Amino acid sequence: MSDHLSPKLRQAAAILIGILLTVAAVATHRILPERRLSLDPAKEGAVYFLMNFAQDGLTWVDWVDQSRLHFRCRFAREAPEGSCSYTYLLYQGEAVTRGVDLSRYRKLNLKVRYTGPAHYLRVAIRNFDPRYSKVEDTNSSKFNAVNVQPKDLAQQVTIDLHEFSVPEWWVAQYDLPRELAQPDMRNATALTIYLQGEPADVDHDIRIDGIEFTGDWISAESWYLGILCLWMLSGAGYGIAQFVTLRRKHSEQRKKLGELQSDKEKYQKLSTIDALTKVLNRHGIEQFVGSLQAAGLPTSVIVIDLDHFKRINDHRGHYDGDRVLQTVGEILRAHTRNTDGLGRWGGEEFVLVCPGASLSKAADLAEKLRQRIMQTNFIPDDPIAVTASFGVATTGADGSFDEVFRQADQALYLAKNRGRNCVVAASDDQMHKVTGARKGTWALISGRFKVHHVGRTKEN
Repeated sequence: MSDHLSPKLRQAAAILIGILLTVAAVATHRILPERRLSLDPAKEGAVYFLMNFAQDGLTWVDWVDQSRLHFRCRFAREAPEGSCSYTYLLYQGEAVTRGVDLSRYRKLNLKVRYTGPAHYLRVAIRNFDPRYSKVEDTNSSKFNAVNVQPKDLAQQVTIDLHEFSVPEWWVAQYDLPRELAQPDMRNATALTIYLQGEPADVDHDIRIDGIEFTGDWISAESWYLGILCLWMLSGAGYGIAQFVTLRRKHSEQRKKLGELQSDKEKYQKLSTIDALTKVLNRHGIEQFVGSLQAAGLPTSVIVIDLDHFKRINDHRGHYDGDRVLQTVGEILRAHTRNTDGLGRWGGEEFVLVCPGASLSKAADLAEKLRQRIMQTNFIPDDPIAVTASFGVATTGADGSFDEVFRQADQALYLAKNRGRNCVVAASDDQMHKVTGARKGTWALISGRFKVHHVGRTKEN
């Protein structure tokens, strides 16, 4: 068994791990420490105060124990609209326009003790917005408020900041459009706890034990969106990695295909070459002829057969016979054009295809090759005489290779009958035009044209 997981198993394992991490991340958000902002009057730089808004001192407010934020107020019957309040400033120093962004918090936790007959205590958060707030008009800071009933103050009260609203009187007073009339705490400058117009001639006793804002360092929405983004990035990364891998594999495959094509061409070329003589084999000649026929070129064909080659194999052995064939191949290659097709047709027979060559030029070339073979000293360490017979034919642009080859083979047949080691060109019409001989004759060429009648048999 393999020591490594398959790619599919690795992918499945990665996805499972990702799911487990996602579940853990979702659960982790519930236990993350909260963001906290405590309005502690003992903190250095903290500013807070009591205030009443009744005229002529008809409503009063005073500390019972300032260190414990314990104060008392009383409303006079003559001041039904009066109020008393505790205010904690959220800005620092004289920067009255720069408050605290409370939108990062979700809850307001209040610990307030109240004794008295009030129907509710109001909690207000002022927000400075330069679009409608003015420094010289303290009331122009947006008034976000919520009412708390005294019965709820028996224990800590937790108020969701979404419970705050903007009173209609304040919106109407500053004639704000709807989009600016919504609660806003992004630049809170003050928090106030106050009573207004409550029962008169009685004491209202208030003690503030704690004011704290709490919220997530990262909101649940942002946390879950982050998880989603991680999955999307992971998916995109995986997709890109797969794309790069596929591109690389595609490139490698194309390279391999190119190599295979190159190898194919190489082997095709090798498959058309005769291993012994290094000239084309029969298949190679057929391909060469096929390309000529597609081009529609007139063609001359020379068929070459070594004389009495069987005797060489019988008397000298196949090794010497192969050396003779190799030497003949070298002679033929050395004296033919690059545009000619030279091949070993089989055994000791060669074929030379000469595109565009006339019958007379092909016959002259055949004679040149005949003499070169006859004059060559084959196997110098143990000389052996070698000659060859040649049959030559040509055809027009619309003639077929099979027909011209048949004519050249017939000419070779005659050359063998005429004693070998000679060149015979065909056909009747062609030789009639070349030599002026009457039809029904063949021409024996040995350096120049000599007219002979056609023989009847071909020697083996």
